[in-house]
Amino acid sequence: MYVQQVPCMLIRQNIELDVPSNGYKVYVKHYLPIEVALGLQNYTVVRMLLTAGCSIASQHYICDSDNQSPPIPELPWVKLYTEAFDYIRNDPDELSWFISFLCNPVSLREICRRCIRRRLQTPLGAMIEKLPHIPTVLRNYIAMNDI
Repeated sequence: MYVQQVPCMLIRQNIELDVPSNGYKVYVKHYLPIEVALGLQNYTVVRMLLTAGCSIASQHYICDSDNQSPPIPELPWVKLYTEAFDYIRNDPDELSWFISFLCNPVSLREICRRCIRRRLQTPLGAMIEKLPHIPTVLRNYIAMNDI
């Protein structure tokens, strides 16, 4: 439970989701949060990150020199380290969901939420409260209280 509470709290605080890290020198490479969640097989966090608008294209991505094909052939535009997909490839249900999520367009409602959140930056809660005449339901949606 605690493992999902931290990413949820960070997403609600509107942290940047596309900042790679080496986990304070735990990892050799710099990984995006989604790569770490995929590698740890924490698909609940993967879903949260994708819903919040996490990128699927790492700036540090380098194609494997041995294998020039994409990590998941159905998703050639995904630019994440191959090792991030080691486990999901062996889980047909999660892989199917992942492919389906990335192959279907994001709703206009989701795009608007992401744009508003990017514009408001942090601290998100305080910024949402400053918005005049916004219904509570919409404030909660922008705050991602639904994840």
